[in-house]
Amino acid sequence: MSFSNDDLSNYNRADSPWFQVSLNGKVDIGSEQGNSSNKIGLSKEGMITLIATWLKEAHISKEDKEKIKELL
Repeated sequence: MSFSNDDLSNYNRADSPWFQVSLNGKVDIGSEQGNSSNKIGLSKEGMITLIATWLKEAHISKEDKEKIKELL
């Protein structure tokens, strides 16, 4: 799947960033469609670390936190 422009920050420098979520919970993130050699691969535990850190560090509105809770 690819990211939309709304998904990316002003600091994005990737040509066409993409991600793939596997059934086993692993996630791959790449900077260019069709190029899987330069990618970041996260295990399920790595994704949990990323999400937990983001939830702690980011300024997230109460409405967005409620959306996240509903997804869980």
